[in-house]
Amino acid sequence: MSANRILHGYWLDLGFIPYTPAFAIQERILHARLEGKLPVTVITQENPPTFTIGRGGSLANILISPDELRQRGIEILEVNRGGDVTYHGPGQLIVSPPLYLGDIGLSANAYLHSLEDVIINVLIDYGIQTSKKPGSPGVWVGEAKIAAVGIAVKQGYTFHGFSINVDMDLTPYTWINPCGVSNMTVTSMARVLGRHVSLSEVKTRVRSALMRIFHLELQDITWNELQSMLD
Repeated sequence: MSANRILHGYWLDLGFIPYTPAFAIQERILHARLEGKLPVTVITQENPPTFTIGRGGSLANILISPDELRQRGIEILEVNRGGDVTYHGPGQLIVSPPLYLGDIGLSANAYLHSLEDVIINVLIDYGIQTSKKPGSPGVWVGEAKIAAVGIAVKQGYTFHGFSINVDMDLTPYTWINPCGVSNMTVTSMARVLGRHVSLSEVKTRVRSALMRIFHLELQDITWNELQSMLD
């Protein structure tokens, strides 16, 4: 992508919302993008406790019984991103930037690594030193994973994206093999820093990093406003 070309689009913050209706919104936006009806529309959300299993995943990587999950109020969903099982819950920021790879001049793999760069840029702002691991998508603090990346691509358009553990209860990660890896250590910004971290502040910094790295100009929009454009 030319460094001088700015992609104009929308920033859609869904707030705290169950995973299933949030993904239905993402799918509708993806279809509108495929039909040329919408520009870039970055989606952010925070979910109630949910385990999602990607295309390459297995239920065997959930280590507690369905009864225990029901008692704890955790939903299990099979989704069409790459990767295995992961956890979403309050205090985690999920970001889905449906970009057209042709607009940004990247392969799917290079795009995935650019999402890692977005996360790393945000965490550097907080003084958190991070790294990537070859063959293990995501961002790490030492041997602990602090952010997950999982994407899918349809006709050159990306969907899904990444999640950052901002300030959340990490206990549910002990009930799964995160990303299909046994005994993986998972951390959060709050745990690393030893203090509360504002999710809304992280969201603002993510927005700035996305705009800088992918040359975006994003305008706030609500789902009601967006829906009226599509109806």
